[in-house]
Amino acid sequence: MKMETKIHNTDNKALQSVIWAKAFYNAYIALEQTKQECPFEIMIDVPVIVNGCFSIELSIKALLINSGIQYNKRHNIYILFSLLPDSLQFEVLDHLLTKAPEYREEGKVLDELLLISNAFVDWRYSFEGTLAPAVDSRFISAFANALCWTLLAHYNVKIEKVDDDLKSDEEIDLMFEENRRMCKDRNLSIIGKKLL
Repeated sequence: MKMETKIHNTDNKALQSVIWAKAFYNAYIALEQTKQECPFEIMIDVPVIVNGCFSIELSIKALLINSGIQYNKRHNIYILFSLLPDSLQFEVLDHLLTKAPEYREEGKVLDELLLISNAFVDWRYSFEGTLAPAVDSRFISAFANALCWTLLAHYNVKIEKVDDDLKSDEEIDLMFEENRRMCKDRNLSIIGKKLL
């Protein structure tokens, strides 16, 4: 008998935001751990920075969604963090400074937040000559951890295996085909508009 994962929560967007934030945090940690095994550290540095900053962005967005705050397709980490309620900002910063006291110096957290605020984009396109900031990998790690810790302290989700409502292989194949068709149509429409 097949098993599928069923998630128990009434707000799907809020729930998925928590799951994706944690998933990308886990991917960031896995990449961080491979740095010791990589013979050419530069080959892993950019993916580590990009995934670390993306996990930070997703964690902040999950906190915003679960707090009922709109972020209007913003991606800048500093701006997103400033949208959080003060109580959540303080909680994240308290956890950060407890685990990484080297950032207690006045202005240090602000400087690092400003440097990583657009690092997800800057480092992704650095090969095109975009100026990418010399970020502090320790700060990315500590900030990502503090955000994930705060997120899961408030909005942990229960995921468990269930065996009801299972779809057949054929039904799943049809769902994939429909998804692929819809995404191709959407992407062709976007491409057509950009070519005009």
